[in-house]
Amino acid sequence: MRKADKMLEYLKCMLEGKSLRACASEVGISLRTSFNWRHKILAAIKSLQGGISFSGIVEADELLMKYSEKGRKYRSRKEYEKAKKKKHPKVAVLVMTDREGNLLFKHVGRKKVTNSQIREELSHRVTDSNLICVKQKKEFKKAVKGTKSKKVVVNKTQIRRGVYSVQVVDKHVNDFKVWLRRFRGVATKYLQSYLMWFVITHKYLTSEIESDIGRLLNLASSDRWAWDEYWRLVNTKYR
Repeated sequence: MRKADKMLEYLKCMLEGKSLRACASEVGISLRTSFNWRHKILAAIKSLQGGISFSGIVEADELLMKYSEKGRKYRSRKEYEKAKKKKHPKVAVLVMTDREGNLLFKHVGRKKVTNSQIREELSHRVTDSNLICVKQKKEFKKAVKGTKSKKVVVNKTQIRRGVYSVQVVDKHVNDFKVWLRRFRGVATKYLQSYLMWFVITHKYLTSEIESDIGRLLNLASSDRWAWDEYWRLVNTKYR
C-alpha cells in the first residue's frame, strides 16, 4: 500500500466522521485513494459479522431503505437515461439486538425481510435459552413460531414499555438513520460495509479517537481476505 505512513492519520479522520473528500484533503492523498482506503478497511471489518451472537432477551425487526447506485459511472447518456427510468424495490435489512449491546445489521435482499432469512439468522445466533421479541409482522411471526426459544409478539402498546418490548431495536434503527446521514447516501453494493461500521462503532469503539485508532486498526487487520472482498465489491456490475 502506497503512503502507508499516512494510514493512522487517515483512520483518525475516518473515526471523526469526515467525508472522503475531507479525509483526502487533511491527510494529503487523492480522493480515489481516500475511497480505496475506506472501503478496504470496511471490507475487513465486515467479516466480524459472522461472530455475532446474542444472550437473554433478543429483539428483531427490519429496516427498509432506498436502493442506491451512488458513484456509478455511465458510459453514455442513453445508459444514464435507462438507469434512471428503472424502478428498484426497497433494500431489506434485518436488525437484531439484545440487552447486552450485541447488535446485528444485515443486508438480506430486496423488498422485505423474509421468514427464511430470519430463521437462518436465528438458527446460529440464538439458543433455546433466549427469549425473542418481534413486532406483529407476518414474516417475523412465522419465523419465531418455528423456534424452540421462548417468544413474545409485541403489540402496539408494548412497543415502548415493559420488559418484553422492541424499544432497544427501534432505538438502534433510528440511531443508524441519523448516523448514515453524514455520508449523504451510500451505494447499495457497499451498504453491508457501512452497516458493519455502525455495529463496530457501537460495540467495540469508545468515542475516544486516539485509543479507537488502535482498536480499528486491529479489527481491520484481522481478515486476510479483505483485499479479495474489496475487489469483489468494486467490480460488482449494476444491472
